[in-house]
Amino acid sequence: MRAIQSTAAAIALSFAATGSASASAVYHNLSGGTFSQNWTDSSQITTTDDWSGVPSIIGYRGDDLTAATGTDPQTIVAFSGSPAGAVVDVNANQTSPDTFTTGGVSEFEITDPVVAMQGSGTADAPFLLFHVNTAGMENVTISYNLRDVDGSTDNAVQPFALQYRIGETGDFTNVASAFVADASAGPSTATLVTPVSATDVAWADVSQLQLRVITTNAVGSDENVGVDDIVIAGTVIVPEPTALAGLGLAALAMLRRRRSH
Repeated sequence: MRAIQSTAAAIALSFAATGSASASAVYHNLSGGTFSQNWTDSSQITTTDDWSGVPSIIGYRGDDLTAATGTDPQTIVAFSGSPAGAVVDVNANQTSPDTFTTGGVSEFEITDPVVAMQGSGTADAPFLLFHVNTAGMENVTISYNLRDVDGSTDNAVQPFALQYRIGETGDFTNVASAFVADASAGPSTATLVTPVSATDVAWADVSQLQLRVITTNAVGSDENVGVDDIVIAGTVIVPEPTALAGLGLAALAMLRRRRSH
């Protein structure tokens, strides 16, 4: 009986974990408005590993995406590593980036709240994944600030990359222009803010655009670096003048046919 109950409980937990992830995997409809996230609403994340309150964002620990320390995140294009697979991750309700050393994705409820990432021996390549529907939109741009929030004596090199894929399968494509070789400063300082902005024609007019900001396990003691002030925007696709003229001619022809009858 206990074994049956344990199995049932495990299945229930499995469904709960899946629900926590899938609830945030809804694609933000960019034609309905700009996507933004600055983490000031601490009620969005209240439970560890639960992203259900955060629209269109999921954090992952990045287990087994690399076996080495100091890996360039630009070279990691797979969605998940083997054998661990994709591990949804967020350490909720943390208050001290200086002393919290657990690797992965963490929510820090500090004076200026933020979700930050740092690598570790388990969190080989943690990342934040954004889900956006850009149908009918072009000139799609993402911008964000990388914030060093770790004022401890740690002084690792913390690289960050931006990548994308169209749809939900296959490898990611790296955006070289958005690479930051080291988003941290130190030791004992937590003031560096590195703005990042990027665009790509491939992001226009697709129903499932996935963008991710990814880092890796650094050599030495990793530092918590936040991904803040995230904005994804675009402009409405306007038909070419020739296309508009064609539509006008078609409408005129239809009107004439109706009159002839």
